[in-house]
Amino acid sequence: MAKKYSTGDSKEAAPNVPAQAVAPGAQVTPEQIKKMEEAKQKQLELLKKIKEKLDQIKKDLEPFTKDATKKYKDEVVGMVLMPPKKKGEPIDVLAIIKSEEKDMQKKFDEKKKIEKDLNELVKKSVKGHSVRTILLNELWEMCYKGKYDIVSLIALGMPLFDSGLLGALRVADMHRNMVLKKFEKYVVSYIIAGSFLYGRAKPTSDLDAFVIIDDTDVTRMTSQELRTKLRGIILGMASEAGFATGIKGKLHVQVWVLTDMWDSIKNANPIMLTVLRDGVPMYDRGLFMPWKLLLEKGKLAPTPEAVDSYVKSGSQVMKRVNLKLRDIAEMDLFYAVVTPSQGVLMMMGVPPPVHVETPGLLREHLVKPGLLEEEYVKIVEANIKLHKDFEHGKIKEISPKEVEQYIKNTDKFLKRFDKLVKQLEKIEAKKDINNLYEKSMEDVMAALKMAGVKPGTSPLKTFEKEVVKAKLAPARYFEVLSRIAELKEKQEGSRVELARLLFEQDRLAKDVFDIIRAQKGAFVERYKITVVYQDNKKKGDLWLLGKEAYLVKDVTSPQTSIYNYTIGSKGELTGEKKVSLKDLNEVVKKYTGAPTRFTDETLRSLRNVLGKDANLMIGA
Repeated sequence: MAKKYSTGDSKEAAPNVPAQAVAPGAQVTPEQIKKMEEAKQKQLELLKKIKEKLDQIKKDLEPFTKDATKKYKDEVVGMVLMPPKKKGEPIDVLAIIKSEEKDMQKKFDEKKKIEKDLNELVKKSVKGHSVRTILLNELWEMCYKGKYDIVSLIALGMPLFDSGLLGALRVADMHRNMVLKKFEKYVVSYIIAGSFLYGRAKPTSDLDAFVIIDDTDVTRMTSQELRTKLRGIILGMASEAGFATGIKGKLHVQVWVLTDMWDSIKNANPIMLTVLRDGVPMYDRGLFMPWKLLLEKGKLAPTPEAVDSYVKSGSQVMKRVNLKLRDIAEMDLFYAVVTPSQGVLMMMGVPPPVHVETPGLLREHLVKPGLLEEEYVKIVEANIKLHKDFEHGKIKEISPKEVEQYIKNTDKFLKRFDKLVKQLEKIEAKKDINNLYEKSMEDVMAALKMAGVKPGTSPLKTFEKEVVKAKLAPARYFEVLSRIAELKEKQEGSRVELARLLFEQDRLAKDVFDIIRAQKGAFVERYKITVVYQDNKKKGDLWLLGKEAYLVKDVTSPQTSIYNYTIGSKGELTGEKKVSLKDLNEVVKKYTGAPTRFTDETLRSLRNVLGKDANLMIGA
């Protein structure tokens, strides 16, 4: 007889234990303690029975799981037992599907076919259960629309098969909940990214998570102090989430403050734009998605997306040429040459021009340097003239033979531009390699300086010996740096690898700086002195940074004034100048430390500013 399971078929119910068994302050009697222990034991027994029941269902479904993953090994990325919608209903299986189809209708057709086949397969194992399917695209689309509960629901289910996706969702869901529970006031967005978004995850794949913190209303500490404090706590939560889910060391978390993120977006930082393009929100207060949509529309230009959309549009236009001859002469052939031309000019750092200026700029930036032949610029001019003649009414119709000749010329132009783009990509790749190498070496030198190590004749080898082997940097970072140095030597590399190395180098460099900064945090704090005044009612901070001093007059006031002084030869504070919190942040961030004397003249200067009752406080 076929088995049928349900989480509601148990006749036992969870014991009804009041949330507060005894009144506050009342003495707990032995009888009350006994009843509480019995209630707790009954709950544990019930949970144990439910787990045993689910384990049995999973065991009975093993033949189905094996057949399903064998038949659809490339499409099924995860299968999970989902909680029943109502008490007494059977437990459904949810299969998460990856489709390589580009057309959405074909994706859904493939999904329906797989769902039908899986339901036929499950009947052979255990009757009374059904299989539901969901596309990866549908899952992420729900997150884009703010429907994050679906992720939590999947994370709560019992996995039957996991290519890496379900484990990633479980640990990310738990970590997100932990972060929001403690810091919801400050968290703007919680973003996930990685290969599992595309169904390419493996059990050993890492999961990237990005927590964006709002630092715009923080006035009592620097942005760097806020980020460092929250980062330590949030990373600790990641370890806890990994331990609780049994998925240790897979969650790689980055904490960004909102002001730094905004600066990166304004500067079209490739790392930030990559996260906006590929990331999926698991929590968003209305910030991440608008930026993501602006990027998709090309409004955060110049970006690779915008450039590619220009370059590739020519081929897309040519496909439409054969379908609508009536529009070819006036519009299609015009855009087929002008838009790719603008795209190539953008690749060279030239702002996209209006169409009448395009031929002249092509001659200036491509023909004169010998990158393009004059005949292709003439094709652009001919197509522009044809467009303008139609627009001004000089031409009202055109023969198919003439259209055919324009098509041939335009097709010739596009083939040449394909070669030109590849040629320019190689040139740009060399520039990118050199820029990446310079950036990575700057970070290496900065890390060595922060660690107090001289670079020597070979900074990279010194970095490996003094920083990597000292556990101040992960071994993976040295591998990335070595690969960058290798590309610099060869002067060639693919855009995909360069983008990946740029992302990893930036991410790992920030981690190294954080580790070194955390170790030296106590060192920097040594240069801060707390001062109390006005009968101990007010408290300020005095930073003694080499030849300069900074005074935060009232650390308890958001509108406090901050002043900069020059430290004289006798320790006196001179040259008072009002500065901002941002100025202090930058100085503290870069300060490497130098002995500074605190003299009677220093104290006398402080009392001249704060009052005669100003005194130093130890241990504040």
